[in-house]
Amino acid sequence: MKQQEAKALILEEWDRWIAKQAVEPGGPTGKDSLKFFFELEDNKSPLLDFQSRGHDKWRIIHAWLLSAERVNDIWVPAPRIVPSRRPRAARDKLRAKT
Repeated sequence: MKQQEAKALILEEWDRWIAKQAVEPGGPTGKDSLKFFFELEDNKSPLLDFQSRGHDKWRIIHAWLLSAERVNDIWVPAPRIVPSRRPRAARDKLRAKT
């Protein structure tokens, strides 16, 4: 199934699904979209049989829900972790060997 077909069907299914959920004040969030995605996975839904081109299907679906204004939050990627420098003592030992 192509993404455009899947997007329309996923949005329809979301609308049916969210109507049956207890949603916190402020509306549905990424947590709700993840729960929706897991239920589709658990039920082996054919809605997940779309071309993802190697991308995470939950992120794709979450982006569709965001762009359609079905959820109220923005997915923020985890901060990049930069490796710290070696402690000075270890660095000095390494320099002494060379």
